[in-house]
Amino acid sequence: MKLGRAGGAALALLGAFALVAAAAALGLVGADYHGFVAEPYAPPGPGLWLGADALGRDLGARVLQGTRVSLLVGVVASLLTLALGGLLGGLAGLRGGWVDRLVIALTDAVAAIPPLITLLGFCLVLGPGVSSVILAIALSQWTGICRSVRAEARRLRRADFVRAAEAMGAGWPHLLRVHLLPHLAPLLLTSAVLYFVHAIKVEALLAFFGQSSQELPSWGLLLAECGSELSRGIWWPLVGASAPLALLTLAAQVVADRLADPPGAR
Repeated sequence: MKLGRAGGAALALLGAFALVAAAAALGLVGADYHGFVAEPYAPPGPGLWLGADALGRDLGARVLQGTRVSLLVGVVASLLTLALGGLLGGLAGLRGGWVDRLVIALTDAVAAIPPLITLLGFCLVLGPGVSSVILAIALSQWTGICRSVRAEARRLRRADFVRAAEAMGAGWPHLLRVHLLPHLAPLLLTSAVLYFVHAIKVEALLAFFGQSSQELPSWGLLLAECGSELSRGIWWPLVGASAPLALLTLAAQVVADRLADPPGAR
C-alpha cells in the first residue's frame, strides 16, 4: 500500500509523536512537568523553549507529557469504538430479524442525543480521568461505524459463498470473522485513523471541561488554562497547546485520506 510522499511524511510525523509519548511515559523527556522553575508566564527563552505557565511550570515539559494522554486516548478509544460498532453492526447485518431491529433502535437512540451531552453525561457518571474519557468516547461514538458495517453485512449476507457457509452450519461468529472482516479491512483501517483523530479532539474538549486527566497535563487542559491571557500578549501557552494538537490531527487526516484513495489514484 503506497501512501505517497505526503502520506509518508504524515506517517513519519505520527511515528515521531509516538516516540515522544513513549519517552515521556518513561520519564526521558518532560519529567519535571510539575515543578516550579520560573516566574508565572515567563516568556520562551534559554532553558524554557515554550516559556512557563500560570504557576511557573515548564510549559514545554507539560506539552511533551500531554502527548502521552492524547495518543493513549486516540489509540485505545478508536479501537474500542471500532470493536463495539463493528460487532453490533456485523451482528445486526448477519442475523437480521429482531436482532437487527434492536441494534438499529439502540443506534438511533444514541445518535439522537447531542454528542457533547452524551460525552459529558458519561464522564459525570464515570468520574474524571483518562479511562472515563476513553469509555465515554467508545460508548457514544460507535454509531457511524455500526451503520457502515451493518450495510456491508446485509450485502454480503446475500452472496453465494455466505449462503453456502450458512448451509454448512456456519454461525454468525464464523461469518463475521472469516467472510465479513476481510471485506471490511480497508474500511476499518481508514475508520481507525479517523476515529483516532476524532478521539484526540474529543479528549481535548473534555479536558477543557475538566473531565480528563487530573494527574497528567493534557493539551486540552493546557488550552483551558490559557484563559484570557492572549489579550495580555501572552501567546506561548496557546501556541504550545494548540500547535502539536493541530499537527497530530493533520498528520492523521492525511494518512486517512491516502488510505481511502483507491490504488492508482495518486
